[in-house]
Amino acid sequence: MAASVLLACGLNEQKLPGFVHISEESNVDGSFLISCILGQRLRISNAGTLLVCLQNHYQHYFNAGMRLGYNSNIFLGKTFNVIDVLSDMARHGLSSKWLRSPDGLTLTEQLVKDIREQLEKNYPNRSSYTILIDNLSILINLGASKQQVQQFCLDLADLAKAHDNLTVITKLSNSDIHPLTDNIFFKLGNVRIQVLRLKSGVFREVDGKLLIERVLDDEGSYSCEQTRKEVLYKVNDRNVKIFNLFLIGVKV
Repeated sequence: MAASVLLACGLNEQKLPGFVHISEESNVDGSFLISCILGQRLRISNAGTLLVCLQNHYQHYFNAGMRLGYNSNIFLGKTFNVIDVLSDMARHGLSSKWLRSPDGLTLTEQLVKDIREQLEKNYPNRSSYTILIDNLSILINLGASKQQVQQFCLDLADLAKAHDNLTVITKLSNSDIHPLTDNIFFKLGNVRIQVLRLKSGVFREVDGKLLIERVLDDEGSYSCEQTRKEVLYKVNDRNVKIFNLFLIGVKV
């Protein structure tokens, strides 16, 4: 179930690190991680969650949640809010603010503005707050430069540092095509989860591998102990199976 995924990734606690980054190799889909994390955050009493939909619209995550055993609509507009960029563009076409901001802002600047507005409105009333962004690569596909996307994540990291109990979780697809950008995101936080293909090719019982790298220092220092954990995963219609491999402790 989703709980085993979160346990393997070290994301099953109420208090999460300030910045978590998910790297997704080409030809693999790590969207199940967003759905698993979303369900866990929604179940925490008085915890706020903001989902930014770039790759999939909100209905996708609602359907995924129902298969995983939770109904996100129960929390919508209460402890849970959504910025559905994809649906807005489909509804308004070229007049969507994400393609043509009325304030003359770039796509990433408009997104930071909307996230800040949601944070200012909802964060003070919550015991913790989580911002989930489902695929940063879509920003590049929509015309944002890699520098703008990098600045966007720097702005989010600053938000996490400025607010206690605020966690930002990002996902970047095709990370092997954008290695520099992906590495910058990783160094912003304490945890990186890489969703990787199997080197041996397609296997019916396993979809891929998760490599979880976690820096064990609350101040974000990288001259400290780091753990690397590898697990195999299989996504079914109603659950996600995890097969443990091994855990390595290294000094960096």
